[in-house]
Amino acid sequence: MDIQKFQQKLTEVCELGEKNGKVLKPEQIKECFGELDLDKSQLIKILQYLKLKGISIEGAEEISAASQAGPEEVSEEKVPLTAEEEAYLKEYLEGLEEQEQGERSAEELFELLSKGDALAQAELSQKYLRAAAEMAVEMNCEEIFIADLIQEANISLLMALGEEEPEEKDEKWLLGRIRCGIRHAIEEQTQRKFEDDYLVAKVEKLEAAVRELTEDEEDESSKFSVEELAIILDMDEEEIRDVLRLTGDDK
Repeated sequence: MDIQKFQQKLTEVCELGEKNGKVLKPEQIKECFGELDLDKSQLIKILQYLKLKGISIEGAEEISAASQAGPEEVSEEKVPLTAEEEAYLKEYLEGLEEQEQGERSAEELFELLSKGDALAQAELSQKYLRAAAEMAVEMNCEEIFIADLIQEANISLLMALGEEEPEEKDEKWLLGRIRCGIRHAIEEQTQRKFEDDYLVAKVEKLEAAVRELTEDEEDESSKFSVEELAIILDMDEEEIRDVLRLTGDDK
């Protein structure tokens, strides 16, 4: 189906942006996605996704030093929490306050961590749970519920503390690794949502076209076949079959 072509084009345009120093020309984007017949909302989402990847559009007002920054330096537009998310966050942070905190400083713990101290690793993970949650809130996005984003931050925290490299670790390094993990989760979910929205749009478009072609046809013998629809709508036969299976009209 076209969703596979969409995935391929999205990957290609990101790779092109990386090769071009994280800057793309408008015509490069149009050339890449032109054949997919995307609507305005889909193009906006693609531009938002490129921005999330740190890729700017040449000539846009927002091209700045941030577009050339590394993964840890690119700023995110903060999305306010919903009332449900606010309630969850309050309860989560209150739970952290009830947990016992070690008396050793972060500096001491990082030094012990570099020596392979497992207790220091466990204590650091507890000490930075709040910072991980606050970073998730700072990077909050519409595509992921804040509880899931905090979970991704915690996973990144634990994975970072378990890494062998670099040998010398500190707070700046740890927070950077957490930020990278959160951003990766956001990128994955955002791309998944793009793909889902694109597929839904294709289903709705075909469904509307089929309805328009068949709504006045009362005689079963006068209905269009998949092959005929492919000719009329200029679409691939297999794509039409796939979409009809999704809509339950493949009988």
